[in-house]
Amino acid sequence: MPIASALSRVLRVLKTLCRLAHPVGTPNFRPLMAPRCRARMGCGLHCVGPWAEGGWTMAASLMRPEKGMEGHRSDWARPAWWNLSLYARVVLVNSTVLLLAMLVLVVTPATVSFPIATEQGLVLAVGTVVIAVANAVVLRLNFRGLRAVARRMETIDLLKPEELLPETGSTEAKALIAGFNTMLERLENERRSSARRTLSAIEGERRRIGRELHDEIGQRLTGTLLQLQRLADDVPEPFRSEVECIQEQQRATLDEVGALAWQLRPALLDDLGLLSAIDALAETMGETSARIETTIPDELPPMPPDLELVVYRVAQEAMTNAVRHSGASRIALAVESAADRLTLRVTDDGTGFSVPTSEGPGIRGMRERALLVGGRLHIGPTTVARRPGTRGTTVRLDCTHPGTLADR
Repeated sequence: MPIASALSRVLRVLKTLCRLAHPVGTPNFRPLMAPRCRARMGCGLHCVGPWAEGGWTMAASLMRPEKGMEGHRSDWARPAWWNLSLYARVVLVNSTVLLLAMLVLVVTPATVSFPIATEQGLVLAVGTVVIAVANAVVLRLNFRGLRAVARRMETIDLLKPEELLPETGSTEAKALIAGFNTMLERLENERRSSARRTLSAIEGERRRIGRELHDEIGQRLTGTLLQLQRLADDVPEPFRSEVECIQEQQRATLDEVGALAWQLRPALLDDLGLLSAIDALAETMGETSARIETTIPDELPPMPPDLELVVYRVAQEAMTNAVRHSGASRIALAVESAADRLTLRVTDDGTGFSVPTSEGPGIRGMRERALLVGGRLHIGPTTVARRPGTRGTTVRLDCTHPGTLADR
Protein backbone atom coordinates (compact mmCIF):
# COMPACT_ATOMS: atom_id res chain seq x y z
CA MET A 1 0.00 0.00 0.00
CA PRO A 2 1.23 3.56 -0.61
CA ILE A 3 0.84 4.54 3.03
CA ALA A 4 2.75 1.48 4.20
CA SER A 5 5.51 2.33 1.76
CA ALA A 6 5.57 5.90 3.04
CA LEU A 7 5.82 4.76 6.65
CA SER A 8 8.66 2.45 5.70
CA ARG A 9 10.52 5.37 4.13
CA VAL A 10 9.96 7.55 7.20
CA LEU A 11 11.22 4.83 9.50
CA ARG A 12 14.31 4.38 7.36
CA VAL A 13 14.96 8.11 7.58
CA LEU A 14 14.58 7.97 11.38
CA LYS A 15 16.94 5.03 11.51
CA THR A 16 19.52 6.95 9.47
CA LEU A 17 19.20 9.98 11.77
CA CYS A 18 19.72 7.78 14.83
CA ARG A 19 22.85 6.32 13.27
CA LEU A 20 24.20 9.80 12.57
CA ALA A 21 23.40 11.11 16.07
CA HIS A 22 24.55 8.03 17.99
CA PRO A 23 27.25 5.62 16.74
CA VAL A 24 26.57 1.93 16.58
CA GLY A 25 27.07 0.35 19.97
CA THR A 26 25.62 3.20 22.00
CA PRO A 27 23.79 1.35 24.80
CA ASN A 28 20.44 3.10 24.67
CA PHE A 29 20.10 2.88 20.88
CA ARG A 30 21.51 -0.57 20.22
CA PRO A 31 17.96 -2.01 19.66
CA LEU A 32 17.62 0.28 16.60
CA MET A 33 20.42 -1.62 14.86
CA ALA A 34 18.51 -4.92 14.99
CA PRO A 35 17.81 -6.82 11.73
CA ARG A 36 14.64 -6.11 9.84
CA CYS A 37 11.52 -7.88 10.85
CA ARG A 38 7.85 -7.26 10.27
CA ALA A 39 5.06 -6.86 12.80
CA ARG A 40 1.50 -6.74 11.53
CA MET A 41 -0.64 -3.88 12.78
CA GLY A 42 -4.39 -3.98 13.15
CA CYS A 43 -5.07 -1.85 10.08
CA GLY A 44 -3.09 -4.04 7.72
CA LEU A 45 0.03 -1.84 7.69
CA HIS A 46 3.49 -3.26 8.15
CA CYS A 47 6.12 -1.74 10.45
CA VAL A 48 9.88 -2.14 10.06
CA GLY A 49 11.63 -4.19 12.74
CA PRO A 50 13.35 -1.52 14.90
CA TRP A 51 9.99 -0.33 16.20
CA ALA A 52 8.79 -3.90 16.73
CA GLU A 53 11.94 -5.12 18.50
CA GLY A 54 13.34 -2.26 20.46
CA GLY A 55 11.89 1.12 19.61
CA TRP A 56 9.32 1.19 22.41
CA THR A 57 11.97 -0.08 24.86
CA MET A 58 14.12 2.89 23.92
CA ALA A 59 11.20 5.29 24.30
CA ALA A 60 10.34 3.83 27.71
CA SER A 61 13.93 4.25 28.88
CA LEU A 62 13.93 7.85 27.70
CA MET A 63 10.71 8.56 29.57
CA ARG A 64 12.23 7.05 32.72
CA PRO A 65 15.78 8.47 32.66
CA GLU A 66 16.45 7.47 36.23
CA LYS A 67 15.94 3.80 35.23
CA GLY A 68 17.17 3.94 31.64
CA MET A 69 19.90 6.42 30.89
CA GLU A 70 21.24 6.80 34.40
CA GLY A 71 22.59 3.27 34.32
CA HIS A 72 24.63 4.02 31.19
CA ARG A 73 25.63 7.60 31.96
CA SER A 74 29.31 6.78 32.13
CA ASP A 75 29.46 5.31 28.58
CA TRP A 76 26.61 7.22 26.91
CA ALA A 77 28.23 9.67 24.47
CA ARG A 78 26.04 12.76 24.26
CA PRO A 79 25.76 14.28 20.77
CA ALA A 80 26.88 17.82 20.04
CA TRP A 81 23.33 19.16 19.89
CA TRP A 82 22.87 18.19 23.58
CA ASN A 83 24.91 21.24 24.60
CA LEU A 84 22.39 23.61 23.01
CA SER A 85 20.01 25.61 25.15
CA LEU A 86 16.64 24.19 26.14
CA TYR A 87 14.83 26.58 23.80
CA ALA A 88 17.06 25.59 20.88
CA ARG A 89 16.59 21.89 21.54
CA VAL A 90 12.79 22.10 21.72
CA VAL A 91 12.75 24.11 18.47
CA LEU A 92 15.14 21.62 16.87
CA VAL A 93 13.02 18.62 17.83
CA ASN A 94 9.78 20.21 16.63
CA SER A 95 11.39 21.43 13.40
CA THR A 96 12.85 17.99 12.69
CA VAL A 97 9.54 16.22 13.18
CA LEU A 98 7.66 18.78 11.06
CA LEU A 99 10.34 18.59 8.37
CA LEU A 100 9.99 14.82 8.23
CA ALA A 101 6.23 15.17 7.97
CA MET A 102 6.64 17.66 5.12
CA LEU A 103 9.04 15.33 3.33
CA VAL A 104 6.54 12.51 3.63
CA LEU A 105 3.88 14.65 2.00
CA VAL A 106 6.24 15.91 -0.71
CA VAL A 107 8.16 12.80 -1.78
CA THR A 108 5.47 10.18 -1.19
CA PRO A 109 1.95 9.71 -2.53
CA ALA A 110 0.54 10.01 0.99
CA THR A 111 -2.35 12.49 1.10
CA VAL A 112 -5.23 13.40 3.37
CA SER A 113 -8.67 13.07 1.81
CA PHE A 114 -12.05 14.36 2.94
CA PRO A 115 -13.64 12.70 4.66
CA ILE A 116 -10.46 11.35 6.17
CA ALA A 117 -9.77 7.65 5.84
CA THR A 118 -9.05 5.44 8.81
CA GLU A 119 -5.49 4.74 7.69
CA GLN A 120 -4.82 8.44 7.16
CA GLY A 121 -6.19 9.28 10.59
CA LEU A 122 -3.92 6.65 12.06
CA VAL A 123 -0.89 8.21 10.39
CA LEU A 124 -1.83 11.67 11.70
CA ALA A 125 -2.38 10.27 15.18
CA VAL A 126 1.02 8.57 15.10
CA GLY A 127 2.63 11.83 14.01
CA THR A 128 0.94 13.75 16.81
CA VAL A 129 2.05 11.17 19.36
CA VAL A 130 5.62 11.32 18.04
CA ILE A 131 5.68 15.11 18.43
CA ALA A 132 4.22 14.92 21.95
CA VAL A 133 6.62 12.17 23.02
CA ALA A 134 9.61 14.00 21.57
CA ASN A 135 8.73 17.18 23.46
CA ALA A 136 8.02 15.25 26.67
CA VAL A 137 11.36 13.43 26.48
CA VAL A 138 13.33 16.62 25.86
CA LEU A 139 11.61 18.55 28.64
CA ARG A 140 11.82 15.67 31.13
CA LEU A 141 15.52 15.19 30.54
CA ASN A 142 16.14 18.92 30.90
CA PHE A 143 14.00 19.50 33.99
CA ARG A 144 15.19 16.41 35.83
CA GLY A 145 17.77 18.33 37.87
CA LEU A 146 15.33 21.11 38.77
CA ARG A 147 13.21 18.78 40.91
CA ALA A 148 16.24 17.99 43.06
CA VAL A 149 16.92 21.72 43.46
CA ALA A 150 13.31 22.33 44.52
CA ARG A 151 13.42 19.53 47.11
CA ARG A 152 16.74 20.83 48.45
CA MET A 153 15.35 24.36 48.78
CA GLU A 154 12.42 23.06 50.82
CA THR A 155 14.62 21.17 53.29
CA ILE A 156 17.66 23.44 53.60
CA ASP A 157 18.92 24.22 57.09
CA LEU A 158 22.18 26.14 57.42
CA LEU A 159 22.81 24.55 60.81
CA LYS A 160 22.64 21.09 59.21
CA PRO A 161 24.77 21.24 56.06
CA GLU A 162 24.46 18.46 53.50
CA GLU A 163 26.20 17.41 50.32
CA LEU A 164 26.03 19.67 47.28
CA LEU A 165 23.75 18.71 44.42
CA PRO A 166 25.25 16.94 41.37
CA GLU A 167 25.23 19.07 38.24
CA THR A 168 23.07 17.07 35.83
CA GLY A 169 20.50 17.82 33.18
CA SER A 170 20.48 20.48 30.50
CA THR A 171 22.80 23.44 30.17
CA GLU A 172 20.30 25.67 31.95
CA ALA A 173 19.73 23.10 34.70
CA LYS A 174 23.48 22.69 35.20
CA ALA A 175 23.90 26.45 35.42
CA LEU A 176 21.05 26.71 37.94
CA ILE A 177 22.40 23.85 40.08
CA ALA A 178 25.91 25.30 39.94
CA GLY A 179 24.58 28.68 41.05
CA PHE A 180 22.57 27.05 43.83
CA ASN A 181 25.64 25.14 45.06
CA THR A 182 27.69 28.33 44.93
CA MET A 183 25.01 30.10 46.97
CA LEU A 184 25.06 27.29 49.56
CA GLU A 185 28.84 27.47 49.84
CA ARG A 186 28.76 31.26 50.15
CA LEU A 187 26.02 31.14 52.80
CA GLU A 188 27.92 28.45 54.69
CA ASN A 189 31.15 30.47 54.59
CA GLU A 190 29.36 33.64 55.67
CA ARG A 191 27.51 31.81 58.43
CA ARG A 192 30.73 30.24 59.68
CA SER A 193 32.59 33.55 59.54
CA SER A 194 29.74 35.32 61.35
CA ALA A 195 29.53 32.57 63.98
CA ARG A 196 33.29 32.74 64.51
CA ARG A 197 33.15 36.49 65.09
CA THR A 198 30.12 36.20 67.35
CA LEU A 199 31.55 33.39 69.46
CA SER A 200 34.90 35.14 69.65
CA ALA A 201 33.16 38.25 70.96
CA ILE A 202 31.17 36.17 73.45
CA GLU A 203 34.27 34.41 74.75
CA GLY A 204 36.09 37.72 75.01
CA GLU A 205 33.25 39.15 77.07
CA ARG A 206 33.22 36.02 79.22
CA ARG A 207 36.92 36.43 79.95
CA ARG A 208 36.46 40.10 80.80
CA ILE A 209 33.55 39.42 83.16
CA GLY A 210 35.44 36.50 84.70
CA ARG A 211 38.46 38.72 85.39
CA GLU A 212 36.23 41.41 86.86
CA LEU A 213 34.55 38.88 89.15
CA HIS A 214 37.84 37.37 90.27
CA ASP A 215 40.04 40.45 90.50
CA GLU A 216 37.58 43.13 91.57
CA ILE A 217 34.52 41.65 93.26
CA GLY A 218 36.42 38.65 94.60
CA GLN A 219 39.11 40.82 96.14
CA ARG A 220 36.57 43.14 97.72
CA LEU A 221 34.63 40.23 99.19
CA THR A 222 37.89 38.82 100.55
CA GLY A 223 38.74 42.19 102.13
CA THR A 224 35.28 42.42 103.68
CA LEU A 225 35.66 38.90 105.07
CA LEU A 226 38.98 39.82 106.73
CA GLN A 227 37.44 42.92 108.27
CA LEU A 228 34.61 40.81 109.67
CA GLN A 229 37.22 38.46 111.13
CA ARG A 230 38.90 41.31 113.01
CA LEU A 231 35.53 42.69 114.03
CA ALA A 232 34.47 39.33 115.45
CA ASP A 233 37.39 39.43 117.88
CA ASP A 234 36.42 42.85 119.25
CA VAL A 235 32.66 42.73 119.48
CA PRO A 236 30.96 41.66 122.71
CA GLU A 237 29.87 38.08 123.08
CA PRO A 238 26.12 38.64 122.46
CA PHE A 239 26.91 40.07 118.97
CA ARG A 240 29.74 37.70 118.02
CA SER A 241 27.40 34.97 116.76
CA GLU A 242 25.70 37.42 114.41
CA VAL A 243 29.08 38.53 113.00
CA GLU A 244 30.09 34.92 112.50
CA CYS A 245 26.83 34.29 110.65
CA ILE A 246 27.61 37.22 108.35
CA GLN A 247 31.08 35.74 107.82
CA GLU A 248 29.59 32.45 106.68
CA GLN A 249 27.30 34.21 104.25
CA GLN A 250 30.25 36.21 102.96
CA ARG A 251 32.30 33.03 102.41
CA ALA A 252 29.38 31.43 100.56
CA THR A 253 29.06 34.51 98.35
CA LEU A 254 32.80 34.47 97.66
CA ASP A 255 32.62 30.80 96.69
CA GLU A 256 29.70 31.45 94.36
CA VAL A 257 31.51 34.34 92.70
CA GLY A 258 34.60 32.17 92.26
CA ALA A 259 32.54 29.34 90.77
CA LEU A 260 30.82 31.77 88.40
CA ALA A 261 34.16 33.22 87.30
CA TRP A 262 35.47 29.69 86.72
CA GLN A 263 32.45 28.76 84.60
CA LEU A 264 32.85 31.87 82.48
CA ARG A 265 36.46 30.97 81.64
CA PRO A 266 37.91 27.89 83.35
CA ALA A 267 41.58 28.38 84.05
CA LEU A 268 42.14 24.63 83.82
CA LEU A 269 41.27 24.72 80.12
CA ASP A 270 44.18 27.07 79.47
CA ASP A 271 46.58 25.61 82.02
CA LEU A 272 46.03 21.83 82.00
CA GLY A 273 44.02 21.14 78.85
CA LEU A 274 40.64 19.78 77.83
CA LEU A 275 40.53 16.51 79.78
CA SER A 276 41.34 18.14 83.12
CA ALA A 277 38.78 20.87 82.50
CA ILE A 278 36.06 18.34 81.62
CA ASP A 279 36.91 16.22 84.65
CA ALA A 280 36.67 19.27 86.91
CA LEU A 281 33.40 20.28 85.24
CA ALA A 282 31.92 16.84 85.88
CA GLU A 283 33.05 16.98 89.50
CA THR A 284 31.41 20.37 89.94
CA MET A 285 28.18 19.22 88.30
CA GLY A 286 28.25 16.10 90.45
CA GLU A 287 27.68 18.22 93.54
CA THR A 288 24.05 18.56 92.40
CA SER A 289 21.38 15.87 92.65
CA ALA A 290 22.65 14.06 89.55
CA ARG A 291 25.33 11.38 89.64
CA ILE A 292 27.89 11.91 86.87
CA GLU A 293 30.04 9.13 85.43
CA THR A 294 32.98 10.04 83.19
CA THR A 295 34.84 7.93 80.65
CA ILE A 296 37.77 9.85 79.25
CA PRO A 297 41.12 8.72 77.81
CA ASP A 298 44.42 9.32 79.54
CA GLU A 299 45.50 11.80 76.87
CA LEU A 300 44.41 13.38 73.61
CA PRO A 301 46.39 14.44 70.55
CA PRO A 302 47.27 18.14 70.34
CA MET A 303 44.24 20.24 69.50
CA PRO A 304 43.76 23.90 68.58
CA PRO A 305 42.28 26.11 71.32
CA ASP A 306 39.07 26.67 69.34
CA LEU A 307 38.29 22.96 69.26
CA GLU A 308 39.04 22.50 72.96
CA LEU A 309 36.74 25.40 73.80
CA VAL A 310 33.92 24.06 71.59
CA VAL A 311 34.09 20.57 73.13
CA TYR A 312 34.15 22.03 76.63
CA ARG A 313 31.20 24.37 76.00
CA VAL A 314 29.09 21.62 74.42
CA ALA A 315 29.78 19.33 77.39
CA GLN A 316 28.95 22.15 79.80
CA GLU A 317 25.68 23.03 78.04
CA ALA A 318 24.60 19.39 77.69
CA MET A 319 25.17 18.59 81.37
CA THR A 320 23.55 21.84 82.47
CA ASN A 321 20.43 21.04 80.42
CA ALA A 322 20.32 17.53 81.86
CA VAL A 323 20.51 18.81 85.44
CA ARG A 324 18.18 21.81 85.13
CA HIS A 325 15.54 20.76 82.62
CA SER A 326 15.31 16.97 82.41
CA GLY A 327 15.47 16.05 86.08
CA ALA A 328 18.15 13.45 85.37
CA SER A 329 19.54 11.41 88.24
CA ARG A 330 22.37 9.89 86.24
CA ILE A 331 24.58 11.49 83.58
CA ALA A 332 27.26 9.66 81.61
CA LEU A 333 29.99 11.70 79.90
CA ALA A 334 32.42 10.04 77.48
CA VAL A 335 35.22 11.37 75.29
CA GLU A 336 36.52 9.11 72.53
CA SER A 337 39.44 9.72 70.19
CA ALA A 338 39.89 7.53 67.10
CA ALA A 339 42.34 7.75 64.23
CA ASP A 340 40.48 10.56 62.51
CA ARG A 341 37.58 11.44 64.81
CA LEU A 342 36.93 13.02 68.19
CA THR A 343 33.57 12.21 69.80
CA LEU A 344 31.94 13.70 72.89
CA ARG A 345 28.87 11.90 74.22
CA VAL A 346 26.63 13.07 77.09
CA THR A 347 23.79 10.70 78.05
CA ASP A 348 21.17 11.16 80.77
CA ASP A 349 18.12 9.31 82.09
CA GLY A 350 15.87 12.36 82.27
CA THR A 351 12.51 13.13 80.71
CA GLY A 352 13.92 13.87 77.27
CA PHE A 353 12.41 16.27 74.75
CA SER A 354 11.04 16.44 71.23
CA VAL A 355 13.43 17.37 68.44
CA PRO A 356 13.37 19.80 66.71
CA THR A 357 10.35 21.58 68.24
CA SER A 358 12.08 21.92 71.62
CA GLU A 359 15.35 23.34 70.30
CA GLY A 360 16.05 26.54 72.17
CA PRO A 361 18.95 28.99 72.20
CA GLY A 362 21.16 26.54 74.09
CA ILE A 363 20.88 23.76 71.51
CA ARG A 364 21.16 26.21 68.62
CA GLY A 365 24.29 27.57 70.24
CA MET A 366 25.74 24.06 70.49
CA ARG A 367 25.02 23.46 66.81
CA GLU A 368 26.69 26.72 65.82
CA ARG A 369 29.76 25.87 67.90
CA ALA A 370 29.93 22.42 66.31
CA LEU A 371 29.76 23.81 62.79
CA LEU A 372 32.42 26.35 63.67
CA VAL A 373 35.01 23.55 63.88
CA GLY A 374 33.51 21.47 61.09
CA GLY A 375 31.70 19.07 63.44
CA ARG A 376 28.17 17.74 63.71
CA LEU A 377 25.84 17.67 66.70
CA HIS A 378 23.38 14.79 67.09
CA ILE A 379 20.58 14.89 69.69
CA GLY A 380 18.11 12.09 70.28
CA PRO A 381 16.64 9.67 72.81
CA THR A 382 19.10 7.57 74.76
CA THR A 383 19.56 3.85 74.18
CA VAL A 384 20.99 3.04 77.60
CA ALA A 385 19.08 1.92 80.69
CA ARG A 386 16.80 4.65 82.03
CA ARG A 387 14.16 5.12 84.65
CA PRO A 388 10.60 3.92 83.95
CA GLY A 389 8.50 6.56 82.22
CA THR A 390 11.48 8.57 80.91
CA ARG A 391 13.01 8.82 77.46
CA GLY A 392 16.44 10.12 78.28
CA THR A 393 18.62 12.17 75.95
CA THR A 394 21.93 11.61 74.18
CA VAL A 395 23.98 14.54 72.92
CA ARG A 396 26.83 13.51 70.62
CA LEU A 397 29.43 15.81 69.09
CA ASP A 398 31.48 14.41 66.21
CA CYS A 399 34.51 16.39 65.10
CA THR A 400 37.14 15.83 62.46
CA HIS A 401 40.52 14.60 63.61
CA PRO A 402 42.25 17.45 65.45
CA GLY A 403 45.33 17.14 63.29
CA THR A 404 43.36 18.27 60.24
CA LEU A 405 41.74 21.29 61.91
CA ALA A 406 44.90 23.34 61.87
CA ASP A 407 44.70 23.41 58.07
CA ARG A 408 41.13 24.71 57.95
